[in-house]
Amino acid sequence: MALPASAPMQDDMRMELVRNQVAQGIPVSQHSVPDVEIQSVPMISKIASCWCCPVLCCTCCYTVQPNEHAAVLHFGKFTHLETSAGLHFAWPAGKDVRQVTVKQQTLSLPEAKITDSNGTPVLVSAIVNYRVADVAKAMFSVEDYRSYLLNNATTVLKQVVSKNSYDNLKEHAPDLNEDMMKEVQNRVSFAGIQISSMSLNELNYAPEIAASMLRRQQAESLVDAREKIVEGAVNIAQSAIERLESGGKIKMSDADKVKIVTNLLTVTCSESDATPTVSM
Repeated sequence: MALPASAPMQDDMRMELVRNQVAQGIPVSQHSVPDVEIQSVPMISKIASCWCCPVLCCTCCYTVQPNEHAAVLHFGKFTHLETSAGLHFAWPAGKDVRQVTVKQQTLSLPEAKITDSNGTPVLVSAIVNYRVADVAKAMFSVEDYRSYLLNNATTVLKQVVSKNSYDNLKEHAPDLNEDMMKEVQNRVSFAGIQISSMSLNELNYAPEIAASMLRRQQAESLVDAREKIVEGAVNIAQSAIERLESGGKIKMSDADKVKIVTNLLTVTCSESDATPTVSM
């Protein structure tokens, strides 16, 4: 007959299980905290409530507001989960009622300075829309589900920003928002939280490099505009020469073509008004 494992042996087995979970990439918190289930009201609470009925009768009722759930505890035991709004009764001795809203809520992640994949410091913040889907988990599986969500969402935001460049964050914001929402949901499901959306709110260069990055953007825009102007000017010059020679009445030498192209490019690409001249 197998002997029961001693306490040190059970601790070693538990630590070995945790190591295996970490090696497999499984969040340890999802397995190390057991779920709290509803239990019957302790007999001592019922006896004390009946014994002290005249004194405790005014504390036997509690109110639940719309879109709120109430967890009722008696002497530290989770005895009831009330989900309907209104006035309710519970054994008063040792009673503790904890209410949690199940309304849609918004969490604003504070602005943080993060280095992107190019090593550029950027200021970024985000908005998380969520609701409590499992009151028991939100209340008993974590110390504070709001702080739990805030810390995990901030961690995911920093990881995503650090793996992407500033331009990529701007161009692919919808896809990155979807990825962040899924990752945060995976982390906070253990706390009974359902994520509706997560999106970048502010995304700017850090003040120490904002001026230089603005000049770079202006230079890139100027180059793009010049390329577009030159491309259009070349097309205009080519079209003009083809139309002049299409009828067969005008014969132009290479020197004449060069003059026409030069004049058209000068007029089209110049930033100031061109002054016409007549060769004598």
